[in-house]
Amino acid sequence: MHPRAIATSTLWQLSSQAVTMVLGILSIKFVTTALNQSLVGNYQTVYSYLQIFGILADFGLYAVSVRELSRSKDFLLTFGTLFILRAAITILSLGIAIIFAWSIPLFEGTPLPLGISIAVFVPFFTLLAGMFRTLFQVRYQMHHVFLAEVFSKFIPVCLIGIVVYLGARNSYNVDLYYLFNAFGATGSLCLFILSLWFAKGLLPDRPRFSKKEFLRILGLAAPYGLAFLATTLYRQSDVTLIALLRPQDYDIQNAHYGTVLRLAEIGFLLPTFILNSSLPMMSSAESDGKDLSSFLGKLLLSLLTLGSIVALFSFFFARPIVLLISNSSYLSTPFAPGSDTALTLLSFSMFLGMIITFCFYLLLHLHRARPLLILTIAAATVSILFNLQLIPRFGFVGASITSIVTHLFLATGLLIVSLRFTQVRLPFSDLCRWFAFSLTIGLSLFISRNFIDSVPLALIFGALSLCFSLFLVFALGLLPRSVLSLR
Repeated sequence: MHPRAIATSTLWQLSSQAVTMVLGILSIKFVTTALNQSLVGNYQTVYSYLQIFGILADFGLYAVSVRELSRSKDFLLTFGTLFILRAAITILSLGIAIIFAWSIPLFEGTPLPLGISIAVFVPFFTLLAGMFRTLFQVRYQMHHVFLAEVFSKFIPVCLIGIVVYLGARNSYNVDLYYLFNAFGATGSLCLFILSLWFAKGLLPDRPRFSKKEFLRILGLAAPYGLAFLATTLYRQSDVTLIALLRPQDYDIQNAHYGTVLRLAEIGFLLPTFILNSSLPMMSSAESDGKDLSSFLGKLLLSLLTLGSIVALFSFFFARPIVLLISNSSYLSTPFAPGSDTALTLLSFSMFLGMIITFCFYLLLHLHRARPLLILTIAAATVSILFNLQLIPRFGFVGASITSIVTHLFLATGLLIVSLRFTQVRLPFSDLCRWFAFSLTIGLSLFISRNFIDSVPLALIFGALSLCFSLFLVFALGLLPRSVLSLR
């Protein structure tokens, strides 16, 4: 596949992510405006809880399906089998999520069980639509994903915005909380319907199913599904653990932490779009016997650059960002930490997440499931053990510290293991340019944050700083298009 196709695919994904990021920020802003902190905490707990079962339902199929469909000799058979497998695992996993929600004693008497039962349709329809996303990915038709994802996010944001427009402010009305969960489910249903409509034009005939292919793909996906589950446990289980370990104030804790965590998820997702676009080309280049070391080095350099931008803005602009997505009641005070404290700490995790995701996809490409599974399970174990000790004492601050420790452990381990199996050529001069870029951006943000005292001013300066960052990317030769060269 021509590098320009990968560039176009990546740009469509990044454009989709940029628009949905803005819509996501609006959604968080509307929710924190309409509901009081207790209901906001329950709202965030619902989605973090479902995230665990959603990843279990994905079972590593997305990453495996991109690779398998790129190589498949019988595309319709492989695609049809993948879709049936995805649907079966999704129904099983999310069914278990609902049963657990109504069975956990600590959830009894809270708005969580019914909220989870309503919101479960969000991951259900999103995961089913994910198989069509795979189709668009391998056919390099990502503009369909852009249209479907933006429209599906636009609907619930508009509906929640209407509720806010009608006067909902810091409401204690639990019905609004349930209604907001239903709005999210409606948006996901639209995502599925639109994806199905667009996919019809790319499928010349009806997809088929094969039991043999079903078992083969299930065997391929299982190790990566467990690895993705372990990854989700160390990234998402802390919100659920806060609900279980601090029942007296879990709602307020998760209002502060969950709101920022949803924003941080954007930082964790960004590298996956670049890597998903690169996987088909990596597979074809490997089959042609091309050397991937230079390509992988450029890919890692682009992720380090992206990680610096995300982490530095999150670290130095934590208070303005929190004010942008919520209100002043979510800020830290001399007596209590707030959402800005969590965002400052999570900025380290977001940067390390770039390295982790790179190594994760590299080991996936190399079919090295065992070390990947061992390290992610170890990271999940470290995360849970630290959280069990720190959350009861320090709440979401303990969870944030645990996140840093876990990401540092996993990034180091995965990088060491990955470099044992393949060569990544990253010249020292490239590292120096990346360091100069990071230092320049960091110093400019550090100096300017003392003059930022309002959201409008933060938005203006943030936009200028982002433009300056892009200028430096060009000036220092850190162009993302360098990733697309396989010389």
